[in-house]
Amino acid sequence: MNDVDARAVAVFGGFQGEFRKVHRAAYEPVQLDGVARIYDTAAEAETAAWRALKAHLCGEIVRSGDKASAARSQAEELFGKVFPGKGRKPVEVVRR
Repeated sequence: MNDVDARAVAVFGGFQGEFRKVHRAAYEPVQLDGVARIYDTAAEAETAAWRALKAHLCGEIVRSGDKASAARSQAEELFGKVFPGKGRKPVEVVRR
């Protein structure tokens, strides 16, 4: 069973923070612009790994980190409340 985790790994020149996602078995390094970051202490590296994991998990609340489309809010600006809450019928929009 895969669990989320974060750790600091000693590398040449310092420590590298790594985190493991729920749906992956391998650890991924903390990166900045596609390059793995090297930290001076193990505590800094592990803290950065936990923060990267948190950012990843919170970013995937809406489809793999993509932001929700603005099309819905633009439609509601044009036509009013087009998409009502759960259990209610959608408003039929007639354009004149």
